[in-house]
Amino acid sequence: MATIKDVAKLAGVSTATVSRVINNTTYVEPVTQERVQKAMKELNYHRDARAAALASRSNNTLGLLTGNLADPFFALIAKSVEEVARSQSCQLVVVSGGHNAQREKEGLDFLISQGCEAMVVHSKMLDDATLLRYSAQLPAMVLINRTIPQLAHRAVWVDNRAGAAKSVDHLIASGHRKIACVTSDLPIEDRTERLEGYRQAMACANLTIQPNWVINQPFSEEGGEAAGKLLIKQCPEVTAVVTFNDVMAAGLMASLYEQGYKIPNDYSIIGFDDVLLARYLYPRLSTMHNPIDLMSTHAAKLALQLREQSNILPSTNLFDANLVCRQSVSIPRQA
Repeated sequence: MATIKDVAKLAGVSTATVSRVINNTTYVEPVTQERVQKAMKELNYHRDARAAALASRSNNTLGLLTGNLADPFFALIAKSVEEVARSQSCQLVVVSGGHNAQREKEGLDFLISQGCEAMVVHSKMLDDATLLRYSAQLPAMVLINRTIPQLAHRAVWVDNRAGAAKSVDHLIASGHRKIACVTSDLPIEDRTERLEGYRQAMACANLTIQPNWVINQPFSEEGGEAAGKLLIKQCPEVTAVVTFNDVMAAGLMASLYEQGYKIPNDYSIIGFDDVLLARYLYPRLSTMHNPIDLMSTHAAKLALQLREQSNILPSTNLFDANLVCRQSVSIPRQA
Protein backbone atom coordinates (compact mmCIF):
# COMPACT_ATOMS: atom_id res chain seq x y z
CA MET A 1 0.00 0.00 0.00
CA ALA A 2 1.35 3.41 -0.99
CA THR A 3 2.21 5.88 1.76
CA ILE A 4 2.25 9.67 1.87
CA LYS A 5 6.06 9.49 1.60
CA ASP A 6 5.72 7.55 -1.66
CA VAL A 7 3.41 10.23 -3.04
CA ALA A 8 5.78 12.99 -1.95
CA LYS A 9 8.76 11.26 -3.60
CA LEU A 10 6.96 10.71 -6.89
CA ALA A 11 5.61 14.28 -6.97
CA GLY A 12 8.94 15.77 -5.95
CA VAL A 13 7.53 17.63 -2.95
CA SER A 14 7.62 17.38 0.84
CA THR A 15 5.19 15.23 2.81
CA ALA A 16 3.89 18.47 4.36
CA THR A 17 2.87 19.68 0.88
CA VAL A 18 1.08 16.40 0.17
CA SER A 19 -0.74 16.75 3.48
CA ARG A 20 -1.84 20.28 2.58
CA VAL A 21 -3.20 19.09 -0.77
CA ILE A 22 -5.04 16.16 0.80
CA ASN A 23 -6.57 18.15 3.63
CA ASN A 24 -6.95 21.45 1.76
CA THR A 25 -5.65 23.32 4.82
CA THR A 26 -3.64 26.07 3.11
CA TYR A 27 -3.02 27.33 -0.41
CA VAL A 28 -0.84 25.21 -2.69
CA GLU A 29 0.21 26.42 -6.13
CA PRO A 30 -2.00 24.83 -8.85
CA VAL A 31 0.98 23.26 -10.67
CA THR A 32 2.17 21.61 -7.44
CA GLN A 33 -1.32 20.53 -6.54
CA GLU A 34 -1.72 18.87 -9.94
CA ARG A 35 1.57 16.96 -9.51
CA VAL A 36 0.50 15.65 -6.12
CA GLN A 37 -2.93 14.58 -7.34
CA LYS A 38 -1.37 12.84 -10.37
CA ALA A 39 1.06 10.97 -8.09
CA MET A 40 -1.79 9.90 -5.79
CA LYS A 41 -3.69 8.54 -8.78
CA GLU A 42 -0.69 6.68 -10.20
CA LEU A 43 0.04 5.07 -6.82
CA ASN A 44 -3.63 4.45 -6.05
CA TYR A 45 -3.07 6.26 -2.75
CA HIS A 46 -5.96 6.52 -0.28
CA ARG A 47 -5.65 8.61 2.88
CA ASP A 48 -6.15 6.96 6.24
CA ALA A 49 -9.57 7.76 7.68
CA ARG A 50 -8.19 8.27 11.20
CA ALA A 51 -5.52 10.66 9.95
CA ALA A 52 -8.14 12.58 8.02
CA ALA A 53 -10.27 12.92 11.12
CA LEU A 54 -7.33 14.30 13.05
CA ALA A 55 -6.46 16.72 10.24
CA SER A 56 -9.99 18.04 10.09
CA ARG A 57 -9.81 19.24 13.69
CA SER A 58 -9.03 22.87 14.35
CA ASN A 59 -5.32 23.11 15.10
CA ASN A 60 -4.99 26.16 17.30
CA THR A 61 -1.21 26.45 17.14
CA LEU A 62 1.24 29.26 16.56
CA GLY A 63 4.59 28.37 15.02
CA LEU A 64 7.90 30.12 15.66
CA LEU A 65 11.10 29.68 13.67
CA THR A 66 13.91 31.45 15.47
CA GLY A 67 17.70 31.45 15.85
CA ASN A 68 19.90 30.09 18.63
CA LEU A 69 17.75 30.02 21.78
CA ALA A 70 20.89 30.20 23.94
CA ASP A 71 21.33 33.78 22.66
CA PRO A 72 19.38 36.22 24.88
CA PHE A 73 18.13 38.07 21.79
CA PHE A 74 16.35 34.99 20.43
CA ALA A 75 15.19 33.95 23.89
CA LEU A 76 13.43 37.32 24.12
CA ILE A 77 11.72 36.70 20.78
CA ALA A 78 10.46 33.32 22.02
CA LYS A 79 9.29 34.78 25.33
CA SER A 80 7.31 37.56 23.65
CA VAL A 81 5.68 35.24 21.09
CA GLU A 82 4.83 32.75 23.84
CA GLU A 83 3.03 35.47 25.83
CA VAL A 84 0.83 36.23 22.83
CA ALA A 85 0.14 32.52 22.28
CA ARG A 86 -0.90 32.09 25.91
CA SER A 87 -3.15 35.14 25.81
CA GLN A 88 -4.91 33.69 22.75
CA SER A 89 -5.07 30.15 24.20
CA CYS A 90 -2.78 28.86 21.46
CA GLN A 91 -0.16 26.15 21.65
CA LEU A 92 3.29 27.38 20.65
CA VAL A 93 5.57 25.19 18.53
CA VAL A 94 9.18 26.45 18.43
CA VAL A 95 12.02 25.34 16.15
CA SER A 96 15.52 26.76 15.78
CA GLY A 97 17.06 27.45 12.40
CA GLY A 98 20.53 28.12 13.77
CA HIS A 99 21.37 30.55 10.93
CA ASN A 100 21.62 27.61 8.53
CA ALA A 101 19.56 27.54 5.33
CA GLN A 102 18.86 23.79 5.41
CA ARG A 103 17.86 23.85 9.08
CA GLU A 104 15.61 26.86 8.48
CA LYS A 105 13.86 25.05 5.63
CA GLU A 106 13.48 21.88 7.69
CA GLY A 107 12.11 23.99 10.54
CA LEU A 108 9.46 25.55 8.31
CA ASP A 109 8.48 22.14 6.93
CA PHE A 110 8.20 20.78 10.46
CA LEU A 111 5.93 23.63 11.56
CA ILE A 112 3.74 22.99 8.54
CA SER A 113 3.60 19.27 9.33
CA GLN A 114 2.40 20.19 12.83
CA GLY A 115 -0.53 22.08 11.34
CA CYS A 116 0.78 25.56 12.12
CA GLU A 117 -1.01 27.98 9.83
CA ALA A 118 0.02 31.11 11.77
CA MET A 119 3.79 31.50 11.98
CA VAL A 120 6.41 34.01 13.11
CA VAL A 121 9.53 33.36 11.06
CA HIS A 122 13.05 34.58 11.85
CA SER A 123 15.00 33.46 8.79
CA LYS A 124 18.30 34.99 7.78
CA MET A 125 19.78 32.34 5.49
CA LEU A 126 16.90 31.39 3.19
CA ASP A 127 16.76 33.53 0.06
CA ASP A 128 13.85 35.81 -0.83
CA ALA A 129 12.48 33.49 -3.51
CA THR A 130 12.23 30.56 -1.09
CA LEU A 131 10.48 32.63 1.56
CA LEU A 132 8.09 34.02 -1.05
CA ARG A 133 7.15 30.48 -2.06
CA TYR A 134 6.41 29.58 1.56
CA SER A 135 4.45 32.80 2.06
CA ALA A 136 2.25 31.97 -0.95
CA GLN A 137 1.27 28.73 0.75
CA LEU A 138 1.04 30.28 4.23
CA PRO A 139 -1.06 33.48 4.21
CA ALA A 140 -0.52 33.86 7.98
CA MET A 141 3.29 33.67 7.89
CA VAL A 142 4.95 36.83 9.25
CA LEU A 143 8.66 37.62 8.99
CA ILE A 144 10.41 39.03 12.05
CA ASN A 145 13.65 41.08 11.95
CA ARG A 146 13.65 40.98 8.14
CA THR A 147 11.68 42.42 5.27
CA ILE A 148 11.10 41.54 1.62
CA PRO A 149 9.45 44.25 -0.52
CA GLN A 150 6.63 41.94 -1.63
CA LEU A 151 5.96 40.99 2.01
CA ALA A 152 6.34 44.38 3.70
CA HIS A 153 2.77 44.11 5.03
CA ARG A 154 3.68 40.75 6.59
CA ALA A 155 7.13 41.64 7.93
CA VAL A 156 8.26 43.35 11.14
CA TRP A 157 11.75 44.84 11.20
CA VAL A 158 13.99 47.47 12.80
CA ASP A 159 15.77 50.35 11.07
CA ASN A 160 19.31 48.96 11.40
CA ARG A 161 21.00 51.68 9.34
CA ALA A 162 19.59 54.55 11.37
CA GLY A 163 20.30 52.73 14.64
CA ALA A 164 23.95 52.09 13.80
CA ALA A 165 24.36 55.67 12.58
CA LYS A 166 22.98 57.00 15.88
CA SER A 167 25.55 55.00 17.84
CA VAL A 168 28.39 56.45 15.75
CA ASP A 169 26.94 59.96 16.04
CA HIS A 170 26.95 59.61 19.83
CA LEU A 171 30.63 58.63 19.84
CA ILE A 172 31.50 61.52 17.53
CA ALA A 173 29.59 63.94 19.78
CA SER A 174 31.67 62.58 22.69
CA GLY A 175 34.84 63.59 20.86
CA HIS A 176 35.86 60.34 19.12
CA ARG A 177 37.22 60.41 15.59
CA LYS A 178 38.89 57.00 15.27
CA ILE A 179 36.01 54.55 15.61
CA ALA A 180 36.15 50.84 14.80
CA CYS A 181 33.27 48.53 13.95
CA VAL A 182 33.16 44.97 15.31
CA THR A 183 30.59 43.17 13.20
CA SER A 184 29.27 39.74 12.24
CA ASP A 185 31.08 37.49 9.79
CA LEU A 186 27.79 36.18 8.36
CA PRO A 187 26.40 37.76 5.15
CA ILE A 188 23.07 38.63 6.75
CA GLU A 189 20.82 41.65 6.29
CA ASP A 190 21.46 43.01 9.80
CA ARG A 191 25.21 43.02 9.28
CA THR A 192 24.98 44.76 5.90
CA GLU A 193 22.61 47.46 7.11
CA ARG A 194 24.44 48.22 10.38
CA LEU A 195 27.76 48.41 8.56
CA GLU A 196 26.18 50.82 6.08
CA GLY A 197 24.91 52.94 8.96
CA TYR A 198 28.41 53.05 10.46
CA ARG A 199 29.95 54.06 7.14
CA GLN A 200 27.29 56.70 6.45
CA ALA A 201 27.72 58.35 9.85
CA MET A 202 31.50 58.45 9.50
CA ALA A 203 31.21 59.89 5.98
CA CYS A 204 28.76 62.57 7.13
CA ALA A 205 31.34 63.65 9.73
CA ASN A 206 34.09 63.66 7.06
CA LEU A 207 35.93 60.90 8.92
CA THR A 208 37.95 58.35 6.95
CA ILE A 209 37.55 54.69 7.88
CA GLN A 210 40.76 52.71 7.69
CA PRO A 211 40.28 49.19 6.23
CA ASN A 212 41.56 47.54 9.41
CA TRP A 213 38.92 49.30 11.53
CA VAL A 214 36.20 46.88 10.41
CA ILE A 215 36.60 43.56 12.25
CA ASN A 216 34.48 40.55 11.24
CA GLN A 217 33.86 37.77 13.76
CA PRO A 218 31.05 35.36 14.74
CA PHE A 219 28.33 37.29 16.57
CA SER A 220 28.87 35.64 19.94
CA GLU A 221 30.79 36.30 23.15
CA GLU A 222 33.70 34.31 21.72
CA GLY A 223 33.63 36.38 18.55
CA GLY A 224 33.78 39.53 20.66
CA GLU A 225 36.78 38.18 22.57
CA ALA A 226 38.62 37.39 19.34
CA ALA A 227 37.81 40.89 18.07
CA GLY A 228 39.34 42.37 21.21
CA LYS A 229 42.68 40.77 20.46
CA LEU A 230 42.54 41.87 16.83
CA LEU A 231 41.59 45.40 17.86
CA ILE A 232 44.76 45.86 19.92
CA LYS A 233 46.93 44.15 17.30
CA GLN A 234 45.74 45.80 14.10
CA CYS A 235 44.26 49.16 15.10
CA PRO A 236 45.49 50.33 18.52
CA GLU A 237 44.94 53.94 17.43
CA VAL A 238 41.13 53.72 17.65
CA THR A 239 39.47 55.07 20.79
CA ALA A 240 35.94 53.78 20.38
CA VAL A 241 34.07 50.76 19.00
CA VAL A 242 30.52 50.10 17.80
CA THR A 243 29.57 46.42 17.94
CA PHE A 244 27.10 44.25 16.04
CA ASN A 245 25.30 43.25 19.24
CA ASP A 246 25.55 43.23 23.01
CA VAL A 247 27.01 39.74 23.37
CA MET A 248 29.89 40.71 21.06
CA ALA A 249 30.34 43.84 23.17
CA ALA A 250 30.48 41.68 26.32
CA GLY A 251 33.20 39.47 24.84
CA LEU A 252 35.10 42.53 23.59
CA MET A 253 35.00 44.16 27.03
CA ALA A 254 36.25 40.99 28.72
CA SER A 255 39.10 40.67 26.23
CA LEU A 256 40.19 44.29 26.63
CA TYR A 257 40.07 43.98 30.42
CA GLU A 258 42.26 40.87 30.32
CA GLN A 259 44.75 42.77 28.15
CA GLY A 260 45.01 45.52 30.77
CA TYR A 261 42.66 48.14 29.28
CA LYS A 262 39.79 49.93 30.97
CA ILE A 263 36.32 50.78 29.68
CA PRO A 264 35.60 53.62 28.98
CA ASN A 265 38.94 55.27 29.94
CA ASP A 266 40.88 53.50 27.18
CA TYR A 267 38.07 52.44 24.85
CA SER A 268 34.46 53.55 24.59
CA ILE A 269 32.06 50.82 23.47
CA ILE A 270 28.46 50.81 22.24
CA GLY A 271 26.42 47.64 21.72
CA PHE A 272 23.23 46.92 19.81
CA ASP A 273 19.98 45.24 20.99
CA ASP A 274 19.89 46.17 24.71
CA VAL A 275 19.38 42.63 25.94
CA LEU A 276 19.20 42.05 29.68
CA LEU A 277 22.94 41.48 30.19
CA ALA A 278 23.75 44.98 28.84
CA ARG A 279 22.64 46.65 32.06
CA TYR A 280 24.53 44.21 34.29
CA LEU A 281 27.95 44.34 32.63
CA TYR A 282 30.63 46.42 34.33
CA PRO A 283 30.70 49.14 33.36
CA ARG A 284 27.05 49.06 32.31
CA LEU A 285 26.88 48.97 28.52
CA SER A 286 25.65 51.89 26.44
CA THR A 287 23.73 50.38 23.55
CA MET A 288 21.05 50.77 20.92
CA HIS A 289 17.71 49.54 22.23
CA ASN A 290 16.26 47.17 19.64
CA PRO A 291 12.56 46.79 20.55
CA ILE A 292 12.54 43.10 19.61
CA ASP A 293 10.04 42.31 22.37
CA LEU A 294 7.50 44.77 20.94
CA MET A 295 8.32 43.62 17.41
CA SER A 296 7.80 39.96 18.32
CA THR A 297 4.52 40.71 20.07
CA HIS A 298 3.34 42.66 17.04
CA ALA A 299 4.41 39.88 14.65
CA ALA A 300 2.64 37.16 16.67
CA LYS A 301 -0.59 39.15 16.87
CA LEU A 302 -0.42 39.91 13.15
CA ALA A 303 0.09 36.23 12.28
CA LEU A 304 -2.96 35.22 14.33
CA GLN A 305 -5.04 38.00 12.79
CA LEU A 306 -4.03 36.95 9.28
CA ARG A 307 -5.05 33.38 10.06
CA GLU A 308 -8.55 34.58 10.85
CA GLN A 309 -8.78 37.39 8.29
CA SER A 310 -6.44 37.50 5.30
CA ASN A 311 -7.51 40.96 4.05
CA ILE A 312 -6.15 43.00 6.95
CA LEU A 313 -5.18 46.53 5.94
CA PRO A 314 -1.40 47.13 5.75
CA SER A 315 0.12 48.75 8.84
CA THR A 316 3.47 50.30 9.72
CA ASN A 317 5.75 47.46 10.78
CA LEU A 318 9.07 49.36 10.88
CA PHE A 319 10.48 50.00 14.36
CA ASP A 320 13.26 52.36 15.50
CA ALA A 321 16.35 51.56 17.59
CA ASN A 322 17.08 54.21 20.24
CA LEU A 323 20.24 55.04 22.15
CA VAL A 324 20.48 53.99 25.81
CA CYS A 325 23.33 55.85 27.52
CA ARG A 326 24.95 54.04 30.44
CA GLN A 327 28.62 53.91 31.48
CA SER A 328 30.71 52.52 28.62
CA VAL A 329 31.26 55.81 26.73
CA SER A 330 33.41 58.79 27.70
CA ILE A 331 35.66 61.33 26.04
CA PRO A 332 38.61 59.79 24.12
CA ARG A 333 41.86 59.01 25.87
CA GLN A 334 44.81 61.33 25.35
CA ALA A 335 47.06 60.35 22.46
